[in-house]
Amino acid sequence: MVLFRVALLLLSTLLIISPLLYLYASKECFYSFIVAFSSSSLILLASFKSYKTMVTKRLEVASSLEFDSRDVIDKLDDPYNLYDENENKKSQDLNLKELIKNEKRLLKKSKRSFSNFLKDSAKAFSFLRIGAYAIFVIGF
Repeated sequence: MVLFRVALLLLSTLLIISPLLYLYASKECFYSFIVAFSSSSLILLASFKSYKTMVTKRLEVASSLEFDSRDVIDKLDDPYNLYDENENKKSQDLNLKELIKNEKRLLKKSKRSFSNFLKDSAKAFSFLRIGAYAIFVIGF
């Protein structure tokens, strides 16, 4: 529904501005506006659609048991879980050598493999978005 409203807004903007450009500007300016506006609108709509599908897939994963309770901002701010309250209580009981071993183990476990990278990057790309960018490049 929101995607439909955004498409109508873009179409109404095109219908208002393009006749004014055709009447008061040169034809080259008019054609340039049509190509740039239509291709950027396609990019916007394709990005919106791919983001929507990525969020719905994330919500499906969230309902399963494999969902990580930490959100993306927590993972970026504290990638090694240093400020977690439960971890701090446990680490106070350990001696220094055991603490260093545990931290090294956590670092090895948190390394991302190439397959993890491909899984995450596949969610960010969609054929609609790539096609919209191709139209944008061909337009120029």
